[in-house]
Amino acid sequence: MRDTDYAYAVARIRANEGKLLTEAQVQTLTDAPSFERAVQDLKNLGWLENDEESDISAIIARQNEQLWTLLQQVVPDKQALSALTALNDFFNLKAALKCMLTSADPTPLYQQPSVLDLTVLTESVNAHAFDRLPPFFAECAKRAFEAAHRTESGQSADILIDEAALRYLAQMADTTKSALLRELFRFICDSTNIKTALRCARTGKDLSFTESAVGPCFALEKSQLCFAAVQGESALFAYLATTPLSDGAALLQKSTSAFEKWCDDVLIEQAKRAKYVFFGFDPIAAYFFAKSAEIKTVRILLSAKKSGVSPEIIKERVRALYV
Repeated sequence: MRDTDYAYAVARIRANEGKLLTEAQVQTLTDAPSFERAVQDLKNLGWLENDEESDISAIIARQNEQLWTLLQQVVPDKQALSALTALNDFFNLKAALKCMLTSADPTPLYQQPSVLDLTVLTESVNAHAFDRLPPFFAECAKRAFEAAHRTESGQSADILIDEAALRYLAQMADTTKSALLRELFRFICDSTNIKTALRCARTGKDLSFTESAVGPCFALEKSQLCFAAVQGESALFAYLATTPLSDGAALLQKSTSAFEKWCDDVLIEQAKRAKYVFFGFDPIAAYFFAKSAEIKTVRILLSAKKSGVSPEIIKERVRALYV
């Protein structure tokens, strides 16, 4: 489609950007004396409906549903939206396979939004009828299922699906017309590969295993990353210190949560560039990541309030905002 075909969609998105939470509003929520007060503040801000229940899972599910409904209403090319849900789709495939192997119900584990029809996903996996899924997912599901049965381990299936998810994102990065998505997907691949390499280093995996677990790289050199990982954590961090992701790697040495926050904040900084783009898919993608980060921040904040975490600790956990 032409970039100008997104004129109406971008106008609607710009209107909704004005409803995103500001830093001052998040500060007010952080300083709220209780979970109940934070929920009431969200209602006062119009972020929640007055009659909406205060269950955190229900709140997050409702916000994700509203986000996805908006995008489906305004985006003229619905196929383009599949790029935004890729990680959720692969996570849901992993959940469906795990639950099939243990005879459990995957429904509570599924993440939204998801382009995959989750009812069809559950039925297809349970029946081993993987060809009912879209081609890329069908191939991935079949290979993961066979690996799980061959090794009698769910870990092998996880590795296959996680690596396939990165290959899918890399493929999207190479083919998308969206400069923003290209940049975001490449960063997601690299940052995810760093976490995978660290897990391999900490568990003493060999080079063959590590190379199969690490996906396509962009700002990193895959062969150097994998070789460093099998040498141990010190060698891995020494290599990462020479890469464009060195700032994040330094945080990862301190804590995984600090690295995760850094990754989310980098994505938002990249997405902010779309504020100055007036046509095309970039503003849509930017809003998706902005709203998703906001929803994550509210989930972190409310969970912390419910657990009695201090405002000082909450400030360290909340994500950067788009506005």
